[in-house]
Amino acid sequence: MRKNIWKRTATLFLAGVMAVISLSGCGGASSSAPAAAAASGSTTSAASSETTVPTKQFVIGVAEAQANDEVTTRRAYYEDFIAPNYNVKFIFSEVLKDDAAVKTFIENCIDSGADAIIDFKSNSAQMARMCEENGVIYTVQGIPDMSPELEDGNFPLHTGWVGADNAQVGNLFRDWLEANASADGKEGFLISTSLAPQGNVQHVQVSRSILEGLQEKYGLTYEKSIEDLVASSETTNVANDKGILITLYPGSPNKETWLPGISSLLQTGKYAMFLSSGQTYNQSATAVKEVEQAFNIDIKVASIAAFSTTLTTAFNTKDANGNPSVDMVTVKPSSALNACLFAVTYNALNGAIETTCRDADGKPANFRFQMISITSPEELAKTEGWDNKDTGTWIAGKEFVDSMLVTKHPDITPEDINKIMAGLNVDSISAMMG
Repeated sequence: MRKNIWKRTATLFLAGVMAVISLSGCGGASSSAPAAAAASGSTTSAASSETTVPTKQFVIGVAEAQANDEVTTRRAYYEDFIAPNYNVKFIFSEVLKDDAAVKTFIENCIDSGADAIIDFKSNSAQMARMCEENGVIYTVQGIPDMSPELEDGNFPLHTGWVGADNAQVGNLFRDWLEANASADGKEGFLISTSLAPQGNVQHVQVSRSILEGLQEKYGLTYEKSIEDLVASSETTNVANDKGILITLYPGSPNKETWLPGISSLLQTGKYAMFLSSGQTYNQSATAVKEVEQAFNIDIKVASIAAFSTTLTTAFNTKDANGNPSVDMVTVKPSSALNACLFAVTYNALNGAIETTCRDADGKPANFRFQMISITSPEELAKTEGWDNKDTGTWIAGKEFVDSMLVTKHPDITPEDINKIMAGLNVDSISAMMG
């Protein structure tokens, strides 16, 4: 199963040199990195006849942690758009429950000739080491804080991390809470901490920000530290000096036990605010509606989400009081995130890991993006057609992806890529999509 790492690395570097030469000869390469992404949405699911598709085919394994709208959108983007335009083959996992499952998946990918892994489940030196031993590029969706060994270790084939600016995501929840929670906090707050107890960075940050927001709004003193509360793997009533009802409910919404547990809490009628650090609004929609009708209350729902028909339905489905079934979501510009993960990995496969994937200190780079807050059907309407897997209309079209590739811009740096990603917001994406 194992390959000679130096032979493989040299092969990847040579392939990268040949790819740059080939593309440069076709007029595709630029002499400098882009200052910003001059991108446009793509409505094609096949390679353009006017585009030179690289002759070298790379194989990339994608290790998934969830099964939701975001995952199905990612698979469509990679299979229908990236694969034909950049001559890449993808191997997708099923939902991987733990590191042992990730390890098995990576081993199978290596046996199938994979050149790289994009890991959405683990943030692990163990996985990086396995990839190193087999000459396989390793890219992580996440942030470096949760894996010091991986950040500080000697992993030449680890490209770095691509993930949300989790402090910004948490602030979106905190700001919404400040504007929408009552003056006295008597409505009751149910918080789904999702995989925060297992160390999921985004779930930790969002859960922390919600608790901090409640603390600031009501001047609360908690009996336990926020760190300990968020790390709890048990349903927890957050004891505080004002007696405000705050309940933390951990667990993956993909598990069969999640919905019955959250439903039983909602059915007490004690909670009129339901906030989730993960994507749960669709699973809980029926339970929320039934409780609203039974108690004649409006439960305000805030959640992570992805652009999808599910989200459109949620914002346009009214409850008995005329309110949407979801009140606020933070949405990833999904194809842009996936384009960045691909670009970072592809640059490394083309021999440019040292110039495109290392920060000023020579460590694997940290690539970030901003989430988008949606609070009404009108705001959602502005995003209509974005990342639509059925029509093949993507935020991250060909020009956007090319703007991050060393095969198009030989001098591009991690700072350039981060500027491109930081420039994404509703207005800039609207302009890109035309």
